[in-house]
Amino acid sequence: MLCGGCLFAERRPRALFYRPARGANPRAPAVAKPGVQVQRKVAETEVEGMGDTARPAACEHGCRFFTDEGCIKRSEMEAVGATVRFSRNETIYTKGDAARYSYKVIEGAVRLSRIFADGRRQIVNFFLPDETFGIELSDEYSATAEAVGEVTALRCPRLCISQMSEGDPDIGQKRLAMFSKSLAAAERHVAMLGHQSAKERVASFFMALEMQRRGDGSRTLDLPLSRQDLADYLGLTIETTCRALSELKRQEIISTPSRRRIVIRNLEGLQAIAEGGGG
Repeated sequence: MLCGGCLFAERRPRALFYRPARGANPRAPAVAKPGVQVQRKVAETEVEGMGDTARPAACEHGCRFFTDEGCIKRSEMEAVGATVRFSRNETIYTKGDAARYSYKVIEGAVRLSRIFADGRRQIVNFFLPDETFGIELSDEYSATAEAVGEVTALRCPRLCISQMSEGDPDIGQKRLAMFSKSLAAAERHVAMLGHQSAKERVASFFMALEMQRRGDGSRTLDLPLSRQDLADYLGLTIETTCRALSELKRQEIISTPSRRRIVIRNLEGLQAIAEGGGG
């Protein structure tokens, strides 16, 4: 039974496919329910006539994929390159797909996950505005990327990025920094799953969000994810996640004015818990 005050109380999405009829070939492709858009569809908003390796027209005036954080405004989105939009829970790419593009989040949040053979899901990372994803060393994507909510992203052909990196040392360094950031995030996630308690994991996640966002002096975090996303990222059940949140509230470390908003009331206490030194 879930805790009554859980701020992430949401229902799981319903299954999108019918079970095969008796006698039907179990290996036949699944049929989508009438009137329901299949969420596995990959959104495509290609610029007409632009191939996989072509450089977007806007790049002729300077690549915007490697620009500094916060420089892309809503009014400029159509002028910064190939902009793509994804609806809630829509698949951007799937593990094993050819790594044709890399992406930079402009608005919204993206989750990166892997599905195990028994159906369990492990979310390995989240990406917020100004963060890049889909920059792979191999020829295939190593995980599945999905839009948490409505997402707008800048998309750049992978070969275009490689060519620019080879011809511009500054861009090459920025690309290397992106790889380094992804590796550091993976190392923190492994350490969290292997050594931290439930409360420490939740505290670490909130500290990471606080460090990622552009500070405005407040301690308010707008959470872009559902309770199931949070639990799958932290490697916990929903019930355990709710209990950890309730304990942080009881200790007056955080408060929850709404289901998707967290106010950090004691930043030092939250950091101490995240580092294993709190109560």
